[in-house]
Amino acid sequence: MDYKILYIEDLDADTRVLTLQKDYFIIEAIKPSKTIDLIINDINEKKPDLIILDYILTEGSDLKYCNAPTIASTLRSLIATDSFIERPIILMSTQENIIASYKKDYTSHDLFDYAITKENATKINTEKFINRCISFINSYEKIKKLKFDIPLILQTSKETLHSKLFVYLNENNQSLYEYSRFIYEHIIRCSGLLIGEDILSARLGVSKNSKDWDKLLTLLETQKYNGIFSDSYNRWWMASIEKWWKDEIGSNYSLRHFTSEERIKILNKKLNLNLKAIQKSKNNFSTNYWVICKETKLPLDPINGLELLDEEFKAWQDKDYVSIDGYLNDIEKYSKLVSEIDRKEMRNFK
Repeated sequence: MDYKILYIEDLDADTRVLTLQKDYFIIEAIKPSKTIDLIINDINEKKPDLIILDYILTEGSDLKYCNAPTIASTLRSLIATDSFIERPIILMSTQENIIASYKKDYTSHDLFDYAITKENATKINTEKFINRCISFINSYEKIKKLKFDIPLILQTSKETLHSKLFVYLNENNQSLYEYSRFIYEHIIRCSGLLIGEDILSARLGVSKNSKDWDKLLTLLETQKYNGIFSDSYNRWWMASIEKWWKDEIGSNYSLRHFTSEERIKILNKKLNLNLKAIQKSKNNFSTNYWVICKETKLPLDPINGLELLDEEFKAWQDKDYVSIDGYLNDIEKYSKLVSEIDRKEMRNFK
């Protein structure tokens, strides 16, 4: 299937278009028309599957009114109209601080599905960017096809999901963008109901460099997430992992009860695998790993970590922590993100 992408950019975009163009990824670059209404007309006529907007659209012309947020805001305001088709909107910019701003707080910048620098998109992570774009297109299509049914969209049972999720996504909110963005930000890109490979490694206590790590992942195939965005993110249902540990491994106690060394011993014996323990931080005193350090990405027992207070978490989400080593790596940064009690403890520790 060919995906039609409309790239709106005021400067010459030929090089970027050639870089991103694939057999299944057809890009048409256009310069912004002189009014918002004309730009919307251009989009409607082109009928793209996804729109990429350069952040600043006034450098190559005499347009002074227009930038990406203005266009995106206008497009989002048309959601309720019958003639408007919702499409993913990607923000692209040469300025890293702009992209960081939109990635940091999607709640106040309620406009874009995804934000990326031009360098990352066209030079560093081109294939990843293309796959991410296709994943957003697919998410919109599936949400629409499944008629906003959350369990079907996430490919699970209603009992698996936290009841508060249905407060945020309900029959009063029938926007493809809102559903897609919320699931992407608050389920896929955070730990809680789903976990990524790094958290999975920490909770099993197994190094991803183990000889039989891939064999272990194969055994966990039925615990994998298969809903929207699973085509670009590997995630596992944590509740299913716990059930697997109880039913298949035969443990009377939860994973959280065991140290990393104990988890490895149990897994190797039960599954006849060659697994080795995950690397730990210097100042970790407990190996009852459950999270990863925000700074070092190494496994961490929350009891040995410092809770980060810079974000609000939904009821089903895990909190973020930094290890002692991570904190000491960047004291200026993390001293602003932890409690006063933890700051005092770290001054004493240092």
